[in-house]
Amino acid sequence: MTEGDVSAREQETISARRAVGAPRGSLADNVPGQWAIVELFRAQDVAAERSRFARLFGMSPLTTESKPWYDAAVSEIAVGTELGRLSEDWVVLHALPLGTGATIDHLVAGPGGVFIINTRHHPGQTVWASQRAFLVAGIRHPYIRNMEYEMGRSERLLSAAVAKRGHPVPVEVAGILAVVAAKNITVREKHRDVTVLPTTAVVSWLTNRETVLSPADVVEIGRAAQLWSTWNPGGQVGADVTGGIALPQTVAGDREALGERFLALRAEVRSAWRLQVLWATVTTLIGAGGFVLITYSILVNALASLATR
Repeated sequence: MTEGDVSAREQETISARRAVGAPRGSLADNVPGQWAIVELFRAQDVAAERSRFARLFGMSPLTTESKPWYDAAVSEIAVGTELGRLSEDWVVLHALPLGTGATIDHLVAGPGGVFIINTRHHPGQTVWASQRAFLVAGIRHPYIRNMEYEMGRSERLLSAAVAKRGHPVPVEVAGILAVVAAKNITVREKHRDVTVLPTTAVVSWLTNRETVLSPADVVEIGRAAQLWSTWNPGGQVGADVTGGIALPQTVAGDREALGERFLALRAEVRSAWRLQVLWATVTTLIGAGGFVLITYSILVNALASLATR
């Protein structure tokens, strides 16, 4: 898939919503990449419009500030699309506000347990992971440490919320780092609770887990996980629990419009990318043609010179 392409399944994922009558304070309506998309447009809205020249030559509509958020959104949507293949035995939630500036890209609860899944966008890169380290093209990233923190906080909040609902089951949370489009992934030493996987392997890995939760446990954990009050104990619905990412009315009231706006931007990115490829091809052909012409001229002159000798 080229940069910016949107499959039918991904479009459904972006636009997907649960029943309009979801209870107040529910996070069940959140869509994959939601917070990344919000931040993307915060950065994009202050950017200058592309000039006609920029559009003609396929300059990307994304800015230096918005590009990382765009990549994050595309990756989260890709993983969310994969998670849509899970059976109804699993509860799947997206874009959960963990607080202190962190968000959980995806949370799944099913027979095999409870997992938080965070995506990492490293197309064409070499990934190496061990129990304590995560390297991309030889550069260390704090993904393992961050995941350990998020797992611990999720366990505490979910366990408290489930107990409050009269279902005192200790919730154990494991983590998955889903790496999007990496060239290759090498895991030297497996972490006890954090698994590093390519995006396409996440669903099969989940469905092959041993059964550790009953259907009733899954339902209760899912109900607790979709409530704002679980992640923001004692706070108000939509309060700023993500260190600067509140729940804007434009998101809470109309996720569909947000998704449509993202799809439109993604189409612009795709169009710009294709124009870049076109211009690169034209430039290469012109350059090759010029090389052939120069070579032909040299050859003709050489033959003419040879004939006069």
